[in-house]
Amino acid sequence: MKRRLSRAALPVVCALALLGTPVLTSATTATASNRVPKPESVIGWTPCTDYKLATYEQIADYYRKLDKASDRMKLVEIGKTSEGRPQLMAIVSSEKNLKDANLKRYRETSVRLSQGDSLSESEARALAKGGKAIAWVDFGIHSTEVAGHQTAPQFAYDLVTSETSEAREIRDNLITLLVPNVNPDGGTKVAEWYRQNLGGPYQDAGYPELYQKYAGHDNNRDWYMFNLQETQNVGRQLFHEWIPQVMHNVHQTAVFPARISIPPYEDPLNPNIHPQVVRGVNIVGDAMGQRLEREDKGGALARQSYDIWWNGGARTAPYYHNQIGILTETAHASATPRVYDPATFPKTFADGTSTSEPSVFYPSPWKGGEWHLSQSCDYIKTASWAMLRVANDDREALLYGAAQMARDGGRNGASTTYVIPADQADFPTATKLVDKLRWNNIRVERAMKPFTVGDRRYPAGSYLVREAQPYRAAVLDLLNPQVYPDRRLYPGGPLEPPYDITGYTLSFQMGVTVNKLDQAVRAETVAVDWPTVPTGAVAGAPKYAYALDPRVNDSSAAVNALLAAGDKVFHSSAEVTTRTGKLPAGTFLVTPRPGTDARVTRLATQFGLSIAAVDAKPAKVTALAAPRIGLYDGFNNYDEGWTRLILDQFGFQYEKLTNASVRAGDLRAKFDTIVLPDATYNSMRNGRAAGSLPPEYTGGMTDAGVANLKAFVEAGGTVVTLNKAAQLPIKAFGVPVKDVTEGVPETTYNIPGSVLNLNLDARDPVAAGFGPNASAFVANGPAFEVDEGAEGVTVAATWPKTKLLKSGFLLGEDVIGGKAAVVTAKVGDGQVVMIGFKPQHRAQSHGTYRLLFNAMYLGGQR
Repeated sequence: MKRRLSRAALPVVCALALLGTPVLTSATTATASNRVPKPESVIGWTPCTDYKLATYEQIADYYRKLDKASDRMKLVEIGKTSEGRPQLMAIVSSEKNLKDANLKRYRETSVRLSQGDSLSESEARALAKGGKAIAWVDFGIHSTEVAGHQTAPQFAYDLVTSETSEAREIRDNLITLLVPNVNPDGGTKVAEWYRQNLGGPYQDAGYPELYQKYAGHDNNRDWYMFNLQETQNVGRQLFHEWIPQVMHNVHQTAVFPARISIPPYEDPLNPNIHPQVVRGVNIVGDAMGQRLEREDKGGALARQSYDIWWNGGARTAPYYHNQIGILTETAHASATPRVYDPATFPKTFADGTSTSEPSVFYPSPWKGGEWHLSQSCDYIKTASWAMLRVANDDREALLYGAAQMARDGGRNGASTTYVIPADQADFPTATKLVDKLRWNNIRVERAMKPFTVGDRRYPAGSYLVREAQPYRAAVLDLLNPQVYPDRRLYPGGPLEPPYDITGYTLSFQMGVTVNKLDQAVRAETVAVDWPTVPTGAVAGAPKYAYALDPRVNDSSAAVNALLAAGDKVFHSSAEVTTRTGKLPAGTFLVTPRPGTDARVTRLATQFGLSIAAVDAKPAKVTALAAPRIGLYDGFNNYDEGWTRLILDQFGFQYEKLTNASVRAGDLRAKFDTIVLPDATYNSMRNGRAAGSLPPEYTGGMTDAGVANLKAFVEAGGTVVTLNKAAQLPIKAFGVPVKDVTEGVPETTYNIPGSVLNLNLDARDPVAAGFGPNASAFVANGPAFEVDEGAEGVTVAATWPKTKLLKSGFLLGEDVIGGKAAVVTAKVGDGQVVMIGFKPQHRAQSHGTYRLLFNAMYLGGQR
């Protein structure tokens, strides 16, 4: 049986499997408030009390007890977290709706309507009339934004027990899915940190490390990629099993001094999103604002900071699935109360709107004063009830609207097909792209036989994505370039800063060839549930060595496994002739010894590799040992976490390198390669200020540590810098390289997260295995110019002089065009490889991973 790519299967057998794993059997009698436990009876205090934070375990315990006491709630486990905790989701509705047969029917109705491009008008209307709207509220995705996960117990209690006419209607007409914490691991870490420091000098210091194993606060950037276990757990519910019509993603970083940021959001609008989604977002936002005003909760702000352009967040990814996604950001992310002096408030918001005078989207400015965690929690509850009320009142229209949007997707784009050819060099990575598309519930087909379109013959096993499908918006957004508008704060002025990145085309980032064909392709296909790893093959026993293709990312995973097993691996510096053809410079060569044949065969199957046989030793080969890698982790750095995830995925062995370790020196005795993730020189050297955190978390590597890094290189080590970390060797190592972007104002140079074209020189070992062109994700990174006459410097990649932009937005083509993007400089007996962007950006840019891999392997060459 072939190994499936995805780490977590979608249950498809029975209703309870589709809901998740039941945690406890609910009571069989109707809820009575006198026997349903209040949160304080389980947790020990009223949720959102000053100076108190409950851990995830305490909140989960309450949810279990609430589930046991009430038949208006079913609690299910939706998966395990990155650190192994059970992740829970509560299903709240009326007793009747939660009977197994009814719940199964309502869930299936929601899914059928959301994917209802083939439903007739009458079928869709009948399903909508008889269905229940599915609403979603999640808490705690950002663990330091504590009000969310602390609100979860009380909100569940209120929704289950309230006997107001509104609450009864909502339970009758809706099925509400509550996720008490999207990041349970972080919820517990932050709560325990606060308790540990309560009453001391660090009581209000932020949690000093990544509170999600790999991504930390960046965990809300994984919602079309599904790298993280928690994203998979939640995404399975959002986009496959339930597909709610409305969802509320709770955050706590309101634009100051507002008390809550709500929709409507700012422009620009991504044109791929269906208008019904946008109108729905605005309606819910207006309802939130009105309800807050009616409850005398002022300070609600709309149309500031947050836009509807970027895909990939927990509230934005639903837009591309025809779902109304709501982000709210309340104020005061702390359990410590505080008095805010209005004299210290900024006069205006970023767009010039007054913070003190009423305006259309800030009609009740907050005037300052004392603020408590309980107030933030109350705002969250009010906003959530407002969304549920809209879903209740518009139940049938929301359900029918889902079918309308699905039909529009199926009707439009009928003449466009995307083909992912099976004969591209790195087809295993192409198959990973298909896996990401399926996580997004995009329909994919696999060709059972070869087929021809025009003069192009596509082999069997190629994948097809037809643009005409319910989630056409997701297809358009992930497989086409983004064209971000040039928006200025005023004519000729600075750019209006986007909320997040502007260009992220997934096929470009992953380096996968996708042919967009302007026709409905005819081919014999089967629907893809989850893709399997391509069929691996070993071309017989070699006389000299097995050859692994350097163009394939997973060749590195296999090589790392072979090195760990003690096999001898070599790197070619010239083209290699195999029995089945030629492979480029950079090919990995594995000489046989007892057990090698079996290992190579197993790895070929595991990773879908075609491993060739070489009968004669090439002229130019270098022995390769597993490099001893140090990954610098000086502070709470998302880029370090994403890098660590990739190293884990591809089997690189490494050790985390702290500031204390860098300061201690003797680095060459321990490491061959040191990787510096994206960070500025000053942040690495200085770290966090003394007194801001316990001493073990403050201070950087210091000048002494910088000197130790230089000594490491001079003694033969390899330092690899990612993006702005290149500042360190440029400023401190004396390399004959300068960053041409240094000091250039953002009115001249601004790349707010875009995909650019990149030229490569495969003769350079850092670019081994690449063709002449690739795509690189760039976010205001450096660009290099080598000093005239400099020796010991090579350039592996260069930015084109013109036509740099591939997806997103670019200001400053004249600044970086023609400049070096990847440079290697000799320093003593070692070398520094400076990559002027993040080749491993959020574990998305598979197409440039090998620049990092090749650079790290330089330290293992013998």
